[in-house]
Amino acid sequence: MKYAILLLVLLAQETTEKGTARVRPSLSVEAPFTDLLAPYEIADKEFAYELKLLKDGAKVAVYELTYPSPIQTDDVENNTVWAKFWLPKNDEKKRPAVVLLHWLGGSFAALEMVGQKMADDGIATLMIWMPHYGKRRSKDPAKREEMINTDFDRTAANLRQAVLDVRRAGDWLASRKDVDRFRLGLMGISLGSVVGALTAGVDPHFMRIVLVIGGGDLAAVCMNDSKETRKIKEKLEADGTTVDELRRKLKGVEPLTFAPRVDGSRVLMINAENDEVIPKACTEKLWEAYAKPKISWYKSTHTGIVLALGQVLKEAVEHLKTRPLI
Repeated sequence: MKYAILLLVLLAQETTEKGTARVRPSLSVEAPFTDLLAPYEIADKEFAYELKLLKDGAKVAVYELTYPSPIQTDDVENNTVWAKFWLPKNDEKKRPAVVLLHWLGGSFAALEMVGQKMADDGIATLMIWMPHYGKRRSKDPAKREEMINTDFDRTAANLRQAVLDVRRAGDWLASRKDVDRFRLGLMGISLGSVVGALTAGVDPHFMRIVLVIGGGDLAAVCMNDSKETRKIKEKLEADGTTVDELRRKLKGVEPLTFAPRVDGSRVLMINAENDEVIPKACTEKLWEAYAKPKISWYKSTHTGIVLALGQVLKEAVEHLKTRPLI
């Protein structure tokens, strides 16, 4: 019996890797972004991580990755970032990679299928759970909160933490010898698209950006009468908060604020013509701020775009695999 236990311990050690990854240095920043970018700086030069093998498939190996969030909050569970990593087993010595960002709510099983499919197509894919999602949700009901809520100071803090978590995910991927750092990208869907757009403006290390059903002008999105934002709109109206006041409050986490720092040639936008959550005007504002990069419009609603998922993924994979001109 004791030998069987010892064998299980040894096997567990063989499938778990512990190490450290270097933080990529920030690039020089000039006015007017100096103060705006200060909250997104990471002081650490390296960070610890743990990578556990979940499934060793014939074409793709699946792992669970954990690492500390650069932001340490009063919520202990939220301080560790949990992620799933799909690594293709192909002949490429250095393969493209992407950080995959989830939507606002519901099951993420479909997004895990996206991660698997992208790995099948040769892209190393790292899906992270953003603040207060999944295993990051507090075990103490009194401390639980939603990442996006009616407390705009907390929402802004959560968005900043999400960006820093994504930056660290990019650092981890860039540290891998089997990843091509010149084809290291971001792909976000809905809420993930907002966080992805914000991250792209903060951290220029991401070379390829895919934003699905997203946009800019968060204040206008909040005041849009969709079921996803209705509680927020009601709170704003009850407080007498105007759209312009909310824009000033959210400036530090607004994708449009940092859009001038993004090279539009690296961006692919994929959107729904009848999006009831992200108004078309908000998408077009971000598109124009990026100097009108490639954009695809699907005849669907916000959630209905899932019916075109195959074509969306085809476009995304092609964009993420392309090595950008530097």
